[in-house]
Amino acid sequence: MRSLYLLISFFLVAVAGVARAAPSNEQLVYLVTWPHQLIVFDSVSEKIVDNVDLKSDITPNLVLSADKKQLYALTNGQSREIVTVDLATRKVIGSFSLNEGNRNVRVSAMVPDPTGRYLYGLANIVSKQLDRYEVEPPKFVVIDLMAQKITRMVDFPKDEGFLDTRAQIKLSANGKNLYVFRDEILVFETAGFTLVKKIDLAQPPVSDMQNLTFSTVADPNEQAGEMTGLFTSSDPYVHRRVFGIARINLEQISFEFTPVGPETYTMTGLFQTPDRKLGYSVVTTNPAIGNLRYEFWAFDMRTGRIVNRREFEGRNRLSQFAISADGTKLFVSGAGYQLEVYDAHTLELRGVVEMPGDLAGNLVVMPLAATSSAISSAPGHSAAFSFSTQ
Repeated sequence: MRSLYLLISFFLVAVAGVARAAPSNEQLVYLVTWPHQLIVFDSVSEKIVDNVDLKSDITPNLVLSADKKQLYALTNGQSREIVTVDLATRKVIGSFSLNEGNRNVRVSAMVPDPTGRYLYGLANIVSKQLDRYEVEPPKFVVIDLMAQKITRMVDFPKDEGFLDTRAQIKLSANGKNLYVFRDEILVFETAGFTLVKKIDLAQPPVSDMQNLTFSTVADPNEQAGEMTGLFTSSDPYVHRRVFGIARINLEQISFEFTPVGPETYTMTGLFQTPDRKLGYSVVTTNPAIGNLRYEFWAFDMRTGRIVNRREFEGRNRLSQFAISADGTKLFVSGAGYQLEVYDAHTLELRGVVEMPGDLAGNLVVMPLAATSSAISSAPGHSAAFSFSTQ
């Protein structure tokens, strides 16, 4: 009887552990609302399932760790903190300030390394003196999460001109190279931040094309070692501007460019479905304030053709656009308390989700593979048991 009781007890503990783990049909999205609440949103049920108080300043920037098990929140305000959230327990497991004495470290772009120990970023540093503020040249910074401080600072090369510290950056799979995207691709080795390669996008391998610029955002369905985004360029004769889709191979530093059509006023980053057959962007036309016109555009990623488009009611400050992990839903947000959910196939509005505060930063969409991994590694979860009842 005692053996039977132990067997039943172990079984109940196992079931309870599975119940505590995230169900397999969840597709989680993380976002921050004012002033510092991390919201956990399930895109399948289209409901908020949890929230975490970051206990910090306003947090405009969320970064997912390389192993997809932690979130790093970069706060704004005077503290300039890095807050680490464990996604399995949904708890803050660490925080520290980047500031040093009278130096305010303003990190904008940030990317994690594969080991999970370091964050690489671009920063502006402002020093407060008795009678003035001094702005130092833009820098590369290396943040040691174990030591909880910036361990290296290197000035951005003066010969490369102005650097917007909000530029898109990416780290190679082995962590040895840092890519900085602007009107060209700059490749720096992370050991000393020496420029090792430069791709001048003003001279792409496309006939009669010049003045190529790059625009992209993080995509949960991006293929490893690649970046896919939207480019604009113009021909050298009548200077007619066109836009297109480009795929960049980060390891070989090569890219393919597919022209699509005449340039529009502005476009968001490109998000792809898991099979990478379709891509979505939001296009803004008519720049007159108060009379903006928004459209969803869906692209066939193989041919570059626009296969679907639909106008929708947007807001003057539409700042975030993303796709669900399974590619069936589109998310639109901006200044305000609402997250709008659209059907990716019909491009029609499915519903509006009310948030507990003003949306303050970017959206992080967990890839499908990361969700499955989180389930198997969640506390209390076990797939098999082996024990004796003797």
